[in-house]
Amino acid sequence: MEAIRIKDTEDMPSVILDRDANIFEMSGRSIPENALEFYRPILRWLDEYSVNPLPKTEFVFKMGYYNTATAKQILEILLRLEDMYNAGHEVRVVWLYENGDSDVEDAGVEMSHIVNVPLVISSFEDVHEQPSAKAAKDDYHEPLELKKNDTYIVTISRELGAGGRLVGQLLAERLNLSYFDLPIIEALTDRVETEPEIVNKSDKTPWWKKDIRALLSSSNGNREIEDNKTMTDKQSAILKSIAQNESCIVANPTAFFTFKDYPNHINIFICASEESRISKLMSREGISREDAVAAIDNTAKERDMYVMDNTGLSRHDTRNYDLVLNMDKITEGDAVSLIIQYIEIRKKYFSIIMDTD
Repeated sequence: MEAIRIKDTEDMPSVILDRDANIFEMSGRSIPENALEFYRPILRWLDEYSVNPLPKTEFVFKMGYYNTATAKQILEILLRLEDMYNAGHEVRVVWLYENGDSDVEDAGVEMSHIVNVPLVISSFEDVHEQPSAKAAKDDYHEPLELKKNDTYIVTISRELGAGGRLVGQLLAERLNLSYFDLPIIEALTDRVETEPEIVNKSDKTPWWKKDIRALLSSSNGNREIEDNKTMTDKQSAILKSIAQNESCIVANPTAFFTFKDYPNHINIFICASEESRISKLMSREGISREDAVAAIDNTAKERDMYVMDNTGLSRHDTRNYDLVLNMDKITEGDAVSLIIQYIEIRKKYFSIIMDTD
């Protein structure tokens, strides 16, 4: 089949899809005016290639900055690679980022939670040292093996800019657990509202795992924090139904309250000094100090009100949590290690959850 070779420009990435040369690569910035038009031939090429792929396919992403429209197209590419992998073909994705570019690194971690395909995340400098398995940072360890009676829920509450979102994602990766944050919870709630019978369908794969990638790829992800108590109750019911079947990480402002009666729950609060959070937001989002301060203040007010309205409690009351971590002088990886140590200690006091089937 004819290869695709696109030279990069200021707004467009370089793309090489060459079956004969066994090269599958995309690199550079991607902020096209019409992402659908630019990526349509790439997706069509992959559709054709998937009919008769090579014995081994390795797709390399070397992305710099890219916009939201591009992110959705990258997900579409990954979903096609996942389909090939699920069909029994050997497929691997290599996600490379500039050393210190936490945004692209974090995006790779997010993608790894959505698609079921071996995915290696590495800086350009360390690419040759990474193992050929789904991995991220060098300090990752093999997932801990859980016993049936070790089922538990870890909730993550956080201050904007403290790094709590990444801590939750990395913790889920380290423990090989499902990760649920607000966009995922909202997507699941929407699905249950439109198709309530999905919850009771008999399937080897739980409905929330089977459908989440499709739900996220079709969601615009722009819904504001829900302040309607009825919707919050529905979301809580869905989370509780999931928690009956597996351990998981839930990153949501009211999750500490949702699971207050669940036998084995661990509530974590991730915080940092205001100056640290301002600095991180300015660096991560490329915004001014004034905008960072405004974002932190507005988000704090929204979350404070949301938690108070739905629980009657202050989200800053440390009595709501089992572990409070100040991120000023530790990394996200350090925080994950501390949480896992705490989980191991707490396991000695877990209640045994009986199988009701």
